Amino acid sequence: MIVKNYRRFKRMLTEDFRVYLGARDKKPLPRQVFEIYRLHKLYGYLPYQYLKHSLYLKKYGKEIYRYLPTELLHVTRDRVNSAADLALVDDKLLFEERIRAAGLRTTNTLFQLQRQAISDMAGKRVTYVDFVATIEALELPDGVIIKPLSGGSGSAVFKLRATDGVLYYKGQALGEADFDTLIFTTNNGFYWTDFIVQETISQHPDVARFNPTSVNTVRIDTFIDEAGRVHFNAAALKVGSPGSITDNSSTGGYMIAIDLETGRFLTGAKTEARFGGKYHDLRTVFGIEPSTFTMPFWQALRETASRAAETVAPFRSLGWDIAITPAGPLVVEANSDYGIDVLQELAGGYVDKALGRSYLDRHPARKERILEALQ
Repeated sequence: MIVKNYRRFKRMLTEDFRVYLGARDKKPLPRQVFEIYRLHKLYGYLPYQYLKHSLYLKKYGKEIYRYLPTELLHVTRDRVNSAADLALVDDKLLFEERIRAAGLRTTNTLFQLQRQAISDMAGKRVTYVDFVATIEALELPDGVIIKPLSGGSGSAVFKLRATDGVLYYKGQALGEADFDTLIFTTNNGFYWTDFIVQETISQHPDVARFNPTSVNTVRIDTFIDEAGRVHFNAAALKVGSPGSITDNSSTGGYMIAIDLETGRFLTGAKTEARFGGKYHDLRTVFGIEPSTFTMPFWQALRETASRAAETVAPFRSLGWDIAITPAGPLVVEANSDYGIDVLQELAGGYVDKALGRSYLDRHPARKERILEALQ
């Protein structure tokens, strides 16, 4: 907890405060001081959300009280997940097996990698030559993706193709030693000892319009209440930065709020503070007209997320990444330690979302004061 709070404070000073300094149309300083003090009194916690969500801008009135301190949401999430085994979502093979057993479409893992060792899904060792030949024989239109068995957040992810018995990365031919060096020493690969090789997902052409080099997934966070009902807090389309093979906002990507009911866009494309922290016009950046664009298979995606959430109980609060393919939704992964802050901003606060209500219901006096402030 101390390390997490230190990192948050560091980000606040190095990233979010920089956005604050460059912002125009801020409220008068005395007003900002009063609101920070009021938020601290209401939530009993450092009101980091005031800076993180640009609540100092004049356009925000009483709705500033809709935004909870992110750390309180994290604590609530971790509390309701305390009975769950983290390995179920952290280990991509265990997760893939559970989701597939539920009859849901998910990723397709082909091989497992360790340093100087390649194994098929039965655990049998294969040579590098046979590994390359198998990938080529599959004739995968988008090649393969190699990623850490657990975690990653966009690090140590590689996209490769096989042609004429040779494996290529960014157009460069890889021998066996080159391959091993690439995976285990570059792009932070040295942090992991186990990797997996998956078939690259072919996304729906409407979604590929945003960025054809990354699989642009929908992040949707679910919350299961005490009665076992699945609720959606927020949803956003994640889009990779130009040329990126990952859609993570932490590597320069965008997040665009999606209306949970209609599948239509609610905001522009938001970048993290370290990349400017701005909302970008969808027409300018992607050539997309938001007034007419609807996410394909939206209702099917909602149903997929709900069924998937029920499948991994006793987890109750997760952030899901779901791809949209020409055949419909495909579950990529679930995240137990996902970033709630961007989703909360895109949703206009979590005070009336299931996760936020779970926190407030445990603090009735505080809840009463917050709801009063919103009147």
